[in-house]
Amino acid sequence: MAGHLVIVLLNTPLENAAAPLAQAAVAAAMGTRTDVVFTGASGAIAVEGAAASQPAEDGSGRSLHALIADAAEAGVTFRICSPAVARFGDALIPEIREVVGAAWLAGRVMDPDTVTLTY
Repeated sequence: MAGHLVIVLLNTPLENAAAPLAQAAVAAAMGTRTDVVFTGASGAIAVEGAAASQPAEDGSGRSLHALIADAAEAGVTFRICSPAVARFGDALIPEIREVVGAAWLAGRVMDPDTVTLTY
């Protein structure tokens, strides 16, 4: 089994982000090193206020930002790609640990111990 999971949210709109975030939280709770990277159009999810105003669409009645906070608490590391910051601004949710570039992402997804899911 791979020791690292990278979930790349590339084209995921706010209303469809709950499932991959839940998958990330479960993987982290199982002890898998787990990263979620916001890039492309999905970078908007990481902007302060966007996820807080979006229902999680998982039946919980909570916001998407609450799911992000839960995933971070479970051990998920959240990152955003620098082009998304250039596009959407740097007013990011506090769970974003790092702004990364293409080299970081390429290095992680090409690692043989990493499984990558892209949404």
